[in-house]
Amino acid sequence: MSRMQCSVLQKWISATSDLLFPPTCIVCSTAGGVVKGAICDKCLKSVEFIESPMCPVCGREFSDSASGDHLCGSCLRKSPFFSEASAVAHYQEPMATLLHSLKYQGDMAVLPALQTIVALCPAISLKGNERIIPVPLHIKRLRQRGFNQAVLIAELFFPEHKDLFLVDSLERIRHTSSQAGLDGAERRRNLHGAFGVRNNIALQGKKVILVDDVYTTGSTANECSRALLAAGAHSVSVLTLARVKE
Repeated sequence: MSRMQCSVLQKWISATSDLLFPPTCIVCSTAGGVVKGAICDKCLKSVEFIESPMCPVCGREFSDSASGDHLCGSCLRKSPFFSEASAVAHYQEPMATLLHSLKYQGDMAVLPALQTIVALCPAISLKGNERIIPVPLHIKRLRQRGFNQAVLIAELFFPEHKDLFLVDSLERIRHTSSQAGLDGAERRRNLHGAFGVRNNIALQGKKVILVDDVYTTGSTANECSRALLAAGAHSVSVLTLARVKE
Protein backbone atom coordinates (compact mmCIF):
# COMPACT_ATOMS: atom_id res chain seq x y z
CA MET A 1 0.00 0.00 0.00
CA SER A 2 1.37 3.42 -0.97
CA ARG A 3 1.88 6.30 1.46
CA MET A 4 -1.02 8.18 -0.13
CA GLN A 5 -3.32 5.18 0.24
CA CYS A 6 -2.30 4.83 3.90
CA SER A 7 -3.07 8.49 4.51
CA VAL A 8 -6.52 8.19 2.91
CA LEU A 9 -7.25 5.05 4.94
CA GLN A 10 -6.21 6.71 8.18
CA LYS A 11 -8.46 9.70 7.47
CA TRP A 12 -11.36 7.38 6.67
CA ILE A 13 -10.83 5.41 9.90
CA SER A 14 -10.65 8.63 11.91
CA ALA A 15 -13.82 10.02 10.33
CA THR A 16 -15.68 6.75 10.84
CA SER A 17 -14.55 6.56 14.46
CA ASP A 18 -15.76 10.13 15.13
CA LEU A 19 -19.11 9.25 13.55
CA LEU A 20 -19.60 6.08 15.57
CA PHE A 21 -17.98 7.37 18.76
CA PRO A 22 -18.29 11.20 18.81
CA PRO A 23 -15.60 12.88 20.91
CA THR A 24 -16.91 14.15 24.23
CA CYS A 25 -16.10 17.35 26.09
CA ILE A 26 -13.50 16.77 28.81
CA VAL A 27 -15.48 19.07 31.14
CA CYS A 28 -19.19 18.29 30.68
CA SER A 29 -18.94 14.97 28.75
CA THR A 30 -21.30 16.26 26.05
CA ALA A 31 -20.75 14.55 22.70
CA GLY A 32 -20.29 16.61 19.57
CA GLY A 33 -19.28 20.26 19.08
CA VAL A 34 -15.92 19.59 20.65
CA VAL A 35 -12.98 21.87 19.88
CA LYS A 36 -9.89 19.84 19.03
CA GLY A 37 -11.45 16.81 20.71
CA ALA A 38 -11.06 18.44 24.11
CA ILE A 39 -13.66 21.02 25.13
CA CYS A 40 -17.05 21.94 23.72
CA ASP A 41 -18.03 25.41 22.54
CA LYS A 42 -20.40 25.92 25.49
CA CYS A 43 -17.71 25.20 28.09
CA LEU A 44 -15.15 27.24 26.18
CA LYS A 45 -17.50 30.23 26.11
CA SER A 46 -18.02 29.94 29.88
CA VAL A 47 -14.32 30.57 30.57
CA GLU A 48 -14.12 34.02 32.16
CA PHE A 49 -10.94 35.58 30.82
CA ILE A 50 -9.25 38.28 32.89
CA GLU A 51 -9.23 41.68 31.20
CA SER A 52 -8.56 45.33 31.97
CA PRO A 53 -9.11 47.30 34.08
CA MET A 54 -6.72 45.61 36.47
CA CYS A 55 -3.82 46.29 38.80
CA PRO A 56 -0.68 46.49 36.61
CA VAL A 57 1.38 44.83 39.37
CA CYS A 58 -0.59 41.94 40.87
CA GLY A 59 -3.11 41.57 38.05
CA ARG A 60 -6.22 41.94 40.19
CA GLU A 61 -9.21 42.68 37.98
CA PHE A 62 -11.46 45.64 38.84
CA SER A 63 -15.21 45.63 38.32
CA ASP A 64 -15.45 49.31 37.38
CA SER A 65 -14.73 49.33 33.65
CA ALA A 66 -14.38 53.13 33.60
CA SER A 67 -11.59 53.21 36.16
CA GLY A 68 -8.77 52.08 33.87
CA ASP A 69 -5.69 50.19 35.07
CA HIS A 70 -4.41 51.37 38.44
CA LEU A 71 -2.64 50.03 41.51
CA CYS A 72 -4.81 48.12 43.96
CA GLY A 73 -4.82 48.89 47.67
CA SER A 74 -2.56 45.95 48.54
CA CYS A 75 0.14 46.96 46.04
CA LEU A 76 -0.09 50.59 47.15
CA ARG A 77 0.50 49.58 50.74
CA LYS A 78 3.35 47.21 49.98
CA SER A 79 4.90 46.36 46.63
CA PRO A 80 5.50 42.64 46.02
CA PHE A 81 8.91 41.34 44.98
CA PHE A 82 7.65 40.51 41.48
CA SER A 83 7.20 43.33 38.99
CA GLU A 84 3.95 42.10 37.49
CA ALA A 85 1.56 39.16 37.57
CA SER A 86 -0.96 38.07 34.99
CA ALA A 87 -3.40 35.19 34.65
CA VAL A 88 -5.45 33.83 31.78
CA ALA A 89 -8.82 33.35 33.47
CA HIS A 90 -10.67 33.35 36.77
CA TYR A 91 -10.46 30.20 38.88
CA GLN A 92 -14.03 29.07 38.37
CA GLU A 93 -15.75 26.57 36.11
CA PRO A 94 -14.56 25.16 33.81
CA MET A 95 -10.99 26.20 34.72
CA ALA A 96 -11.38 24.93 38.28
CA THR A 97 -12.35 21.44 37.13
CA LEU A 98 -9.59 21.28 34.53
CA LEU A 99 -6.83 22.39 36.89
CA HIS A 100 -8.07 20.24 39.78
CA SER A 101 -8.13 17.19 37.50
CA LEU A 102 -4.59 17.88 36.35
CA LYS A 103 -3.08 18.73 39.72
CA TYR A 104 -4.74 16.23 42.03
CA GLN A 105 -5.81 13.41 39.72
CA GLY A 106 -2.92 13.47 37.26
CA ASP A 107 -5.36 13.61 34.36
CA MET A 108 -3.21 14.59 31.38
CA ALA A 109 -6.27 14.39 29.12
CA VAL A 110 -7.17 17.94 30.18
CA LEU A 111 -4.01 19.41 28.62
CA PRO A 112 -5.48 19.83 25.10
CA ALA A 113 -8.42 21.75 26.58
CA LEU A 114 -6.06 24.00 28.53
CA GLN A 115 -3.98 24.50 25.38
CA THR A 116 -7.11 25.59 23.51
CA ILE A 117 -7.84 28.15 26.23
CA VAL A 118 -4.26 29.46 26.26
CA ALA A 119 -4.34 29.81 22.46
CA LEU A 120 -7.17 32.33 22.77
CA CYS A 121 -4.87 34.74 24.60
CA PRO A 122 -2.24 36.95 22.93
CA ALA A 123 1.11 35.19 22.55
CA ILE A 124 3.87 36.34 24.87
CA SER A 125 6.78 37.87 22.98
CA LEU A 126 10.23 36.84 24.21
CA LYS A 127 13.44 38.73 23.45
CA GLY A 128 15.96 36.12 24.56
CA ASN A 129 16.94 37.67 27.88
CA GLU A 130 14.12 35.83 29.66
CA ARG A 131 14.32 32.57 31.52
CA ILE A 132 11.20 30.54 32.23
CA ILE A 133 10.98 28.97 35.68
CA PRO A 134 8.06 26.77 36.79
CA VAL A 135 7.29 26.99 40.51
CA PRO A 136 8.96 23.89 41.99
CA LEU A 137 7.51 21.19 44.20
CA HIS A 138 9.34 19.80 47.20
CA ILE A 139 10.99 16.49 46.34
CA LYS A 140 8.58 14.62 48.67
CA ARG A 141 5.52 16.01 46.93
CA LEU A 142 7.06 15.50 43.51
CA ARG A 143 7.62 11.83 44.29
CA GLN A 144 4.05 11.47 45.51
CA ARG A 145 2.51 13.23 42.52
CA GLY A 146 4.94 12.00 39.88
CA PHE A 147 4.99 15.30 37.97
CA ASN A 148 5.07 19.04 38.47
CA GLN A 149 1.96 20.65 37.00
CA ALA A 150 3.77 24.01 36.74
CA VAL A 151 6.22 22.48 34.23
CA LEU A 152 3.34 21.19 32.08
CA ILE A 153 1.66 24.60 32.21
CA ALA A 154 4.90 26.36 31.24
CA GLU A 155 5.07 24.07 28.20
CA LEU A 156 1.53 25.14 27.24
CA PHE A 157 2.55 28.80 27.35
CA PHE A 158 5.96 28.39 25.69
CA PRO A 159 5.99 25.25 23.50
CA GLU A 160 8.63 26.77 21.22
CA HIS A 161 10.99 27.97 23.96
CA LYS A 162 11.86 24.97 26.09
CA ASP A 163 15.52 25.91 25.66
CA LEU A 164 14.83 28.88 27.96
CA PHE A 165 13.43 26.72 30.77
CA LEU A 166 15.35 26.54 34.04
CA VAL A 167 13.60 23.73 35.89
CA ASP A 168 16.36 23.08 38.41
CA SER A 169 17.51 26.59 39.38
CA LEU A 170 14.71 27.33 41.83
CA GLU A 171 14.03 24.66 44.45
CA ARG A 172 11.68 24.14 47.33
CA ILE A 173 14.06 23.61 50.22
CA ARG A 174 11.45 23.24 52.93
CA HIS A 175 8.51 20.84 52.84
CA THR A 176 5.41 22.88 53.73
CA SER A 177 1.85 21.91 54.50
CA SER A 178 -0.79 22.40 51.82
CA GLN A 179 -1.79 26.01 51.15
CA ALA A 180 -5.43 25.03 50.64
CA GLY A 181 -7.68 26.53 53.29
CA LEU A 182 -5.09 28.98 54.61
CA ASP A 183 -5.69 32.73 54.61
CA GLY A 184 -3.16 35.25 53.31
CA ALA A 185 -1.22 35.66 56.56
CA GLU A 186 -1.08 31.90 57.14
CA ARG A 187 0.12 31.32 53.57
CA ARG A 188 2.92 33.84 54.01
CA ARG A 189 4.08 32.24 57.27
CA ASN A 190 3.83 28.77 55.77
CA LEU A 191 6.03 29.68 52.80
CA HIS A 192 8.58 31.97 54.44
CA GLY A 193 12.06 30.71 53.52
CA ALA A 194 10.63 27.74 51.61
CA PHE A 195 12.51 28.47 48.35
CA GLY A 196 16.17 28.66 47.43
CA VAL A 197 18.27 29.00 44.28
CA ARG A 198 20.69 26.33 43.13
CA ASN A 199 22.30 27.96 40.09
CA ASN A 200 22.90 31.70 40.56
CA ILE A 201 25.02 32.12 37.43
CA ALA A 202 22.16 31.18 35.09
CA LEU A 203 20.00 33.91 36.60
CA GLN A 204 22.40 36.85 36.57
CA GLY A 205 20.68 39.82 34.93
CA LYS A 206 17.89 37.68 33.50
CA LYS A 207 14.22 38.56 33.35
CA VAL A 208 12.46 35.59 34.90
CA ILE A 209 8.97 34.46 33.93
CA LEU A 210 7.70 32.47 36.90
CA VAL A 211 4.93 30.03 35.92
CA ASP A 212 2.35 28.40 38.19
CA ASP A 213 -1.17 26.99 37.97
CA VAL A 214 -3.23 29.33 40.18
CA TYR A 215 -2.62 32.76 41.73
CA THR A 216 -4.47 32.86 45.05
CA THR A 217 -2.98 35.44 47.41
CA GLY A 218 0.39 35.84 45.69
CA SER A 219 2.32 34.34 48.62
CA THR A 220 3.99 31.61 46.56
CA ALA A 221 4.87 34.01 43.75
CA ASN A 222 6.27 36.54 46.22
CA GLU A 223 8.49 34.07 48.07
CA CYS A 224 9.82 32.63 44.82
CA SER A 225 10.48 36.15 43.52
CA ARG A 226 12.30 37.09 46.72
CA ALA A 227 14.69 34.16 46.28
CA LEU A 228 15.22 34.79 42.56
CA LEU A 229 16.00 38.50 42.98
CA ALA A 230 18.39 37.76 45.83
CA ALA A 231 20.20 35.34 43.49
CA GLY A 232 20.75 38.04 40.87
CA ALA A 233 17.69 37.97 38.61
CA HIS A 234 16.92 41.34 37.01
CA SER A 235 13.16 41.04 37.52
CA VAL A 236 10.37 38.50 37.94
CA SER A 237 7.05 38.39 36.09
CA VAL A 238 4.43 35.90 37.24
CA LEU A 239 2.24 33.99 34.80
CA THR A 240 -0.56 31.63 35.82
CA LEU A 241 -3.44 29.88 34.09
CA ALA A 242 -5.97 31.02 36.65
CA ARG A 243 -6.51 33.53 39.42
CA VAL A 244 -8.85 33.25 42.39
CA LYS A 245 -11.52 35.92 42.04
CA GLU A 246 -11.58 38.51 44.83
